[in-house]
Amino acid sequence: MARQFKPVRFFVIMAVAAFVVCGVTAFYTHRAAHGRSPEERSAYAIGETAGEQAPAGAKLPTAAELNMMAQKYFKQQGSGEQQTWDQGFENGYTDGFQKTHYRQ
Repeated sequence: MARQFKPVRFFVIMAVAAFVVCGVTAFYTHRAAHGRSPEERSAYAIGETAGEQAPAGAKLPTAAELNMMAQKYFKQQGSGEQQTWDQGFENGYTDGFQKTHYRQ
């Protein structure tokens, strides 16, 4: 015996499914904003901390200076692929620096 179509139940289930899909997408998009690999995310966190601890009145370092800083930190505490680590550190340092030095 065929069941009767219930439009309210159908639309409620579709709305719940859409909400879950959007939530999962937002979670993974936000998570990937700080790096895709664990090494890159840890380098981002270290770089962000280093950027926040920069002295007051300092200017944001150039890309070459950031690269040298990233290599120094990588030799001290990094593991994994250095290029990925450097990119995560540079992004984290820039974000941390801007968070503490560019207040308006």
